[in-house]
Amino acid sequence: MPGKPAANAMTSDASPPSHIVGGGINTGDSEQPVAVTQMLGAASSAPVREEALRERFLSFDPLFDATSRLVAHELVLRGRTAAPDAAPELRQMDEDMLLTGLYSLTQDGLSEALPLLVRISTGVLFSEIPREINQRQLIWCVRLSSSRDLARALALQDAGLNFCPTLDRGDAVVQDSASAWPYLACHADDVRPRTSARLIVEGIRNAPALARWPVDAWFRGSFFSGDTQPVASSHELAMQLDLLAIALREPVDTLAQFFRLNPNMAQRFLAIANSPVGGLSRPAESAAHALVMLGGPRARRVAALLALAGGAPGDASRHYAVTALTRALFMGKITRLGAPAESAAAAFEIGLLSTATYALSLPVESLIRRLGLSATSARALSAHPSAEGRLLQLTYACESNDAETLARFAQQLGVPLHQISVAYLDALIAASALDVALH
Repeated sequence: MPGKPAANAMTSDASPPSHIVGGGINTGDSEQPVAVTQMLGAASSAPVREEALRERFLSFDPLFDATSRLVAHELVLRGRTAAPDAAPELRQMDEDMLLTGLYSLTQDGLSEALPLLVRISTGVLFSEIPREINQRQLIWCVRLSSSRDLARALALQDAGLNFCPTLDRGDAVVQDSASAWPYLACHADDVRPRTSARLIVEGIRNAPALARWPVDAWFRGSFFSGDTQPVASSHELAMQLDLLAIALREPVDTLAQFFRLNPNMAQRFLAIANSPVGGLSRPAESAAHALVMLGGPRARRVAALLALAGGAPGDASRHYAVTALTRALFMGKITRLGAPAESAAAAFEIGLLSTATYALSLPVESLIRRLGLSATSARALSAHPSAEGRLLQLTYACESNDAETLARFAQQLGVPLHQISVAYLDALIAASALDVALH
């Protein structure tokens, strides 16, 4: 990532902008102003490299199979995007930005081994763009609403491009083409189509809905707000749970002992600590050195992120950890902006733990009991009404770009909508440094 980490996690010496305060990795109960963008150099006048811009403004949303295994990604813009009913000019701007980013990615050669889905409009379908930047991993997602759209997509598929169409229900000819596609987009509320295509389903909210679909279907979304089938427990997961319990409740000396006994985890801890996430003024030489330099609160939070990711993180576990840090940064920041909560530190912890049930394959009730969580954290994570629970719901609304819910929560919390948007984008940018450290 561009720029150097600040000496105190996300704290800058310059006067921070009034709309971005609080919520860094060292979030506590003091009123220390924080500017996340300073940590990543976003406020710097230095030139920003093209790959850094991609990291800031492009995101890879996960797709899972029925066992919660990561199977593909979808390329999307970070942060808020234009709604489907927004002015055509705004939607065109979003699509142009997305395709520019995709073009940049393909120029470097896609390193992504998994399939990469890209949504396009019918306007792009009839352009030369799909042919020009197509690669074998790409799956083009487009709504087909007429026989003309259908003919164009089939011609491109015959030329070697992969498509996952959404078939318009109002056109019988389009609907009858279901068997022509290797992938087919569906919604969880749709009638399951009779086709041998791999179905890509969005809108799954619970296990009964999941069970309606074939075992080889893929599902859009992180499943964080749904009920999925966890992967089997293992020694690695048990070690991660132990580390998380130590990170949350035990002194730093206990952490030091854990890393002496588990040197493979110590190396990963050192990598995170030496990344912009840790915010050290100079690199630590060992995990023990990093524990001293970070200090208690930051060391425990870095260890908690490691617990979510594991010693040898894969795509899914990296996603859990980065999502947790994004949520934690955002919730701490929003609390500092005036949203009601017990404290910014409590809000940060709840955001950090919000993906733990998936990362560790534990029901939330077991997680609460095994970690000895406070009543505040337990209420929020188990969806009981609370101020912190509302903050978590606000975070989910940001992730899904749910404008109506965002507006309602902004009014309830007394925080202007534009400040919520800036805080969430800032959290996304800051948390992206963790993904780099986990590779």
